[in-house]
Amino acid sequence: MRNYIRYLVGLFSIFLFFCILPTPTNAANGNTLANSYAPEETAVFLDGNIKVLKQKTYLADDNNLYVPVKLLNDLDNIKVNYSNNISISSTKGSFILDKSNSQIYQNTTYISLKKFLSITGYSAKHISKGFSVFIWTNKDGQTKSNKIINNFTKIPEGVKYYLGSKVFMYDTNKTGWVIDLKYSGYLTYVTILLNDGKIIEDTILDSEPYSFCHFSQYELIKSGFKGKYYWANSNRLPSSSPLHNIEKVYFTSLDLKDGNLVIKANRANGNKVTLKLPLHGYPSTDIHDFFYFSNPKNSYPNWSKKVWDNIANNRIFIGMTTEQVLMSWGNPNDISTYRSSLATTDLWSYEYDYLYFYNGILDSISTF
Repeated sequence: MRNYIRYLVGLFSIFLFFCILPTPTNAANGNTLANSYAPEETAVFLDGNIKVLKQKTYLADDNNLYVPVKLLNDLDNIKVNYSNNISISSTKGSFILDKSNSQIYQNTTYISLKKFLSITGYSAKHISKGFSVFIWTNKDGQTKSNKIINNFTKIPEGVKYYLGSKVFMYDTNKTGWVIDLKYSGYLTYVTILLNDGKIIEDTILDSEPYSFCHFSQYELIKSGFKGKYYWANSNRLPSSSPLHNIEKVYFTSLDLKDGNLVIKANRANGNKVTLKLPLHGYPSTDIHDFFYFSNPKNSYPNWSKKVWDNIANNRIFIGMTTEQVLMSWGNPNDISTYRSSLATTDLWSYEYDYLYFYNGILDSISTF
């Protein structure tokens, strides 16, 4: 269940990242790509090797792929002239690009994949679930492409969207691109091409990577959570954290560095604090696990000052409800429940303490 929740958190992070992208405003009516809502970035593999360009390839709302003309620059037997109108010569003939067969998006000229193939004579296959398109120039390139595609068909659904994606490695602080995925048993083996040219192998258990994340998630962590107030959950934070339970803090910056989520925050007393939270999955999971996004007191306005004072100091007393104990001490190690026609009795066990609840109210405490 926890892995599933983290998977959903990861998907939500990616969804949120694309939702906050600015809507293009430089498009003329009928310009399909520029008028699309948050066009879907798509990785390009040429002859089985990923092509990393500053200009991205996108899937538009009309379900057509659009590739940047600059993808043609380094291809054999193809010449591109960027004088007045863009002219292209290849073994398939000569072509002039104009408003009828190209479009401008984010200051880059784009053509449809269909147009690209007609100019080059190449073949291609779009893997929509993998956010990737495979283009090959010859038989050997087709073989290499099909090998990756065949591996892709065997991997779990929850990790397919990593193919071709840009990722951030926690321990080395490096970025790279996923160039292959292979599934065996419970593990998905991930091949990553780092930005320094080195190729490394990593693994994903079920659907959750523990040593890297989508680069979009990395960017979201740095920009999407800072400049806001949060309330500490000291029961979940590491014991080294100086924050009190439900203490209000203001995040001034967040970063991923050396395997940690590094949060710099201002405390309510004006002091500054830096928290280093070890990463064990999606980076936003730590924030959701260790902090409340709104003041808990607003959710329980009828709780007394005595209750809140004890919760803030991680104390409990006879008469507290199960919800109040959970907020003060966190989840117990084990729960045993006994029901009868007259009452429900719960036994919660912590490391050295046993709490007895009668109909949801703390009735007695035993310490061993």
